[in-house]
Amino acid sequence: MIRPMRWLACLLTLLSAQAARAAPPPVWDDWRAFDDAFIDVQGRVIDWTERARTVSEGQAYALFFALVANDRKRFAQILDWTEKNLAYGNLRQNLPAWHWGARDDGSWGVIDANPASDADLWLAYTLIEAGRLWKQPDYRATGRALLAQIAAREVVRMPAGPYLLLPAPQGFVGDDNAVRINPSYYVPLQLAALQDEDPQGPWLRLLRDYVALLPQIAPLGRVPDWTMWRTDRIVVDPKTGGVGSYDAIRAYLWAGLAPINNPHAQQMRLALLGFRDLVAELKRAPEKWTTGNSGVGGEAPPGFYAALLPYLLTVSDPDSYQLARTRLAASRVDGLYGKPARYYDQVLTLFGKGYVDGRYRFDAHGRVIPSWQ
Repeated sequence: MIRPMRWLACLLTLLSAQAARAAPPPVWDDWRAFDDAFIDVQGRVIDWTERARTVSEGQAYALFFALVANDRKRFAQILDWTEKNLAYGNLRQNLPAWHWGARDDGSWGVIDANPASDADLWLAYTLIEAGRLWKQPDYRATGRALLAQIAAREVVRMPAGPYLLLPAPQGFVGDDNAVRINPSYYVPLQLAALQDEDPQGPWLRLLRDYVALLPQIAPLGRVPDWTMWRTDRIVVDPKTGGVGSYDAIRAYLWAGLAPINNPHAQQMRLALLGFRDLVAELKRAPEKWTTGNSGVGGEAPPGFYAALLPYLLTVSDPDSYQLARTRLAASRVDGLYGKPARYYDQVLTLFGKGYVDGRYRFDAHGRVIPSWQ
């Protein structure tokens, strides 16, 4: 294991290197390719591999990428479609439904009205940041209204226990008050920024409690897709058995994006070093793993390598970082990643590759700093 002081020195060196990095070209080719392939003229993000459905997560991610790209027209279209079709015409009063698509009767519309807290937080955060960067107070007001709804409906405090982020308002608290949680829904930079925006909110407490629980959630640094709080501790999720894969890969992405000198982010990255060691040992990223010392297998899709880029850069593993860049580059076909090109691979690429290519970064408070600013 890297000694803490040596590890911190590596991080500070990385910070200096990032500050000195040349500005990227003005045209963000990966964003243009994603926009052309996955967003319709109205601003709906389409997951073609899942019956052309739309999920609130995709709308929220695309809104963030449009802000990073300084694409105000696309931002407005994505926001308008989201509000009209997922939030009953009013995001200040309604959290967006998570799933919209083709119904069994042939019509199109909301299929599951339950919101998804990760999408809700990304929407709130991005709207607040758009209000700040573009000097648009209406965006900030909508973001703050969303934040109030999230705090009221998607955050719970366990008796004599931690604050937890519910994945959705309904369906994740059992009769015995056991709570299923998704670790990849916790984004450290986001929670830090939201606490500054809403000092009376639960955001910093959510972050502190999550970081404190992480050694129980991922004892070998291997984050599961789902885990469970029961009575007074974390236990293996009975439905998924501690498997990590397509959800959990984002935990490493968020750890890599987090402000380098943030103490909670530092603790988080230290807790996850076991996954860095796993990738180095395998000389590839697995598609699946478990929280125990078994169950590792499969070949990661290109989006996993993209998601790991900021993390591997931050934890100073140049060999694995170069491996991830090479694997990602080799998967590029006609401007998209993977064949067939899947929605999820593209959004992970926009986050991970966009960050290491200098399209955006975050300040010590978690506020986004796009390259155009």
